[in-house]
Amino acid sequence: VLGLLLGLQVVVFLLALVLGKPLFGKLSESMTTKRTILLSLIAYAGIAVWGFGLDSVIGFYFLAWMVAVVQGGSQGLSRSLYAQLSPASMSGEFFGFFTVMSKFSAMLGPLVFAAVAIGFGSSRPAILSIIVFFVVGALLLIRVDVDEGTRVAKEADAAAGWEPPTE
Repeated sequence: VLGLLLGLQVVVFLLALVLGKPLFGKLSESMTTKRTILLSLIAYAGIAVWGFGLDSVIGFYFLAWMVAVVQGGSQGLSRSLYAQLSPASMSGEFFGFFTVMSKFSAMLGPLVFAAVAIGFGSSRPAILSIIVFFVVGALLLIRVDVDEGTRVAKEADAAAGWEPPTE
């Protein structure tokens, strides 16, 4: 049984790897990167709602696969958009901040989940509580003007005298 479960996890991992990034890559080509990330936040919220009502092991595996598909694609697109909005001459500082914030969110999310689970005596409401993060993220992202951010990043690079490397 353990070998079967391990084999199933490997297959699901490979399917997520093979389908996730190409799916989000195609979506970002037909839409904008920003809209694709917003779509992934909506998908995450839907997955959380689905997780709230989940009552089967097979459903759990499918839910985990959906998270893997959305996670891989959305994380890559998020980094890409962030890089586009960051001056290349200051990429160390910007991505350092990005990393610190991701560590902070890796602590805040589980703390909120645990607090809600303890408060309600069940993890089901805690699953729904993470939707707040997706909504706040979407509201913040909606306010981002990608064209203006790209322009400002290029201006900062020009002011710093930075030029893209030539091959």
